[in-house]
Amino acid sequence: MKALTVQQPWAWAIMHGGKNIENRTQLWKYRGPLAIHAGKRWSERGGNDDRVLSAFIADQVRTGLEPKYADMLRSGLLEEDLGDWYGAILGTIELVDVHPAAGCCRPWGESAYFEHGGRERRRIAHLVLENARPLAEPIPCKGALGLWTPPIGLITKLESAK
Repeated sequence: MKALTVQQPWAWAIMHGGKNIENRTQLWKYRGPLAIHAGKRWSERGGNDDRVLSAFIADQVRTGLEPKYADMLRSGLLEEDLGDWYGAILGTIELVDVHPAAGCCRPWGESAYFEHGGRERRRIAHLVLENARPLAEPIPCKGALGLWTPPIGLITKLESAK
């Protein structure tokens, strides 16, 4: 099993909001189970993304809560409410394909984007994700850049949580 660190609220969107494409700048050969690790940094771009906001509101309605938190998400106030959802494994998912962006994989697939700091990324790879399995409770864990291998004890915990 491999792991991928993703900033919030993108990590939430993968595990709970139906985000089935992760946009990256590298094509990987790996396919298989992938632990989604929420990094310790908030993505303002993600907090302002209409797709994330729509998924968040739909989740709030589905769980019986008022959809009043969208403005909080947009302003980054929910950043604090996600508490344990930073620096932790949120669940697992299957990485089933990786391919260059070609105007495909809408609505989550992108062909270019501006990352934190204003750098534009144009050569985008789509990581195609299926079968999200969120954990009942996040597991605190230190993340890493790129595709990384979790400690064996963590892999055992994740496999037993299936």
